[in-house]
Order: sequence, then C-alpha cells, then structure tokens
Amino acid sequence: MNRLSLIFMLVACMFMSVGIVMAQEEATEEVEVNEPSVGAEDASDAETFGAGGTIKGEVVDTSADLNPIEGVTVTIVRGIDEQAFTATTDKDGAYEKTGLEAGRYTISYEKEGYGKRVGKSKVLAAGGEIFDRTKMRKKDNIISFFQKFGFVFYPLAICSVVALTFIIERLFTFVRSRSRIGTEQFIASIADSLRKENIMEAVSTCEEAGGPLANVLKAGLLRYSQAQIEERDITKEEIQEAIEEASLLEIPELERNLPVLGTVAVVSPLFGLLGTVTGMITAFTTIALEGTGDPQQLAEGISQALLTTAGGLTIAIPCLIFFQLFDSWVNRHMVEISQVSTEIVNQLIVGDANA
Repeated sequence: MNRLSLIFMLVACMFMSVGIVMAQEEATEEVEVNEPSVGAEDASDAETFGAGGTIKGEVVDTSADLNPIEGVTVTIVRGIDEQAFTATTDKDGAYEKTGLEAGRYTISYEKEGYGKRVGKSKVLAAGGEIFDRTKMRKKDNIISFFQKFGFVFYPLAICSVVALTFIIERLFTFVRSRSRIGTEQFIASIADSLRKENIMEAVSTCEEAGGPLANVLKAGLLRYSQAQIEERDITKEEIQEAIEEASLLEIPELERNLPVLGTVAVVSPLFGLLGTVTGMITAFTTIALEGTGDPQQLAEGISQALLTTAGGLTIAIPCLIFFQLFDSWVNRHMVEISQVSTEIVNQLIVGDANA
C-alpha cells in the first residue's frame, strides 16, 4: 500500500507540474496577443529599446598625456547583417551608441590626419554594455617621420646626400665619357687610316669620337707622328709609354669618387646598427624603470631601432649597387684601352718596319 500511495503521489505531482507549465504558456500567449493594443510598432520599439545594449568608449592619441581626439567617426558594424551604426566623438573623445541588439559587432575609427583603426569584433549581450578605449596615431609627415630616428638621423642624412650627389655625378661622367662613335666603327676607322699611313686622319677620328679610349690612342698616335716629323725611329716601348701616360690621366677620372661611394655603402649600415643599439637601450631602460605596463614607450625604442636599421640599409644597398656598376664600367674601359692600344701599337710598328 505504501508503495502504491507513493506512486500515485508521484503521478499526481507530474500532472500538476504539466498543468502549471501549460497554464504559464497560455498566459504568455495571451500577453503577447493582448499587449499590442496600443499599436504594434510602438510595442516593438519599446521592447527593442528596453532590451537594447550600449557600445561606448573613448578615443585618445598616442602621446604620453593621452589627449582625447574630437571628431572621430566611429562605425559600428553588426556581424549578422552587416548593418552599420555611426557615432562621433565629442571634445572629451567619448562616444556612445545605445539601443543595439545583441550580437557580434566590429568597431572602426576614422579621422582625417590619423591612421584608420579597426578593432577586434566584440560580443554584445542583450541589455549589456561594451566600453572600448582606442588610441589613434597621427599620420607621419616628413619631419615627424625622421624625428623617430633620433640623433642617428643626422649622419644618415649626410650619408644619403653624399651618396645621391656622387651617384648622379658619376652617372653624368660616364655618360659624358661615352664615345660618339661605336667602338667597332672607331677601331675600323683608325685601322683604315693607319693602312693608308694617314696618321693625322686617325688623330682627327680620335678627336671626333672622344672618350677615354680615343684620348689614349690619340696620345700614342701623336707620339708616333712626332717621331715621323723628327725623322727618327720610334720604338714600341715609346708609343706604349705615351699611351700609359694618357691612361694615367683618363682612368683616375673614371675612378674618381668611387671610394666615397664604397665608404658610404659600408658606413651607413653601421650608423643604422648604432641606432638599433641605442633604441634597444631605450626600450630596456623603459622596462627597467616602468616594467611592461606602458607598451607605448617600449614601442618607441623598438621603433627607433627598426627604423634606423632600415634607413641604413636603404642608403647602403643603392650605394653598393652603383659602386659595383661603376667599378665594372671602369674595368671594362681599362680592358678595352689595353686591348685596342696594343693592337694599334703593333699595327704602327709593323707598318713602320715595312716602310
């Protein structure tokens, strides 16, 4: 009997529980149907406002004083339907947007003269609140950008000016030293004049062509012509001596200022490395004094370290490239002068011996 009574009591409790739940559901349905009597839209708006969440925050700059930024356009985008809500910061850098539905939102910040910021997506609960504090950095101009280099900026600036000056100067020199006649055509014309034993025509061809090769050959031809005028024999060594003397004037002109470019290519990365070391010293000093609680000051030292390294490499790489290019041009001119002058000297000596 006791067992049966207990079973009946449990069954009765279950039926009572089901009845209570069904009664609550019926009451809820009646409220939802009867409440919009004041108007469906008004009830819906009131319900949304009551359950709406709030997103607010402040926008400051990256200075040590964290000054508020006024007039920042804050765009709040809901992740479900990409609906956008906007707000604008006041003089205190604060903004607030209320009546937002629950969901995931992405907040972005934009103002002219500042870099655009896009924050991480945040989840807003029904009736909840999100506070977001954001820092915005002013866009760098030329002056503010180079101020980040610290004292290393000055030697790097000098290196960059020196490098640019001598690169342009060497380019102008090599363009000016190009022969006005093609090398093959020039050699053929000289050889043809020598076969006709017309030395002065060959000298005129050298003056017309111009360039280091023509100037060197002209010196050898004039020495040979002088010997003919003096009606004396001339040796191969004497012509080669005249050519070598002319080469001592032409080659240094081509090599001039190349050591400066080579020095700048070596020194610039060292100045960048010096800035890297000083920047890291600043960063670790900040950690020692204030810990890692202020990442902004820590980032300034690291930023200086990276910028100076990049600046030194930016100067050194073009310097090294142009130094190697100019050096190869000088070597090519030297080889060309050596080969052509030897050929011309042999032709002069052979022609003189046949005569």
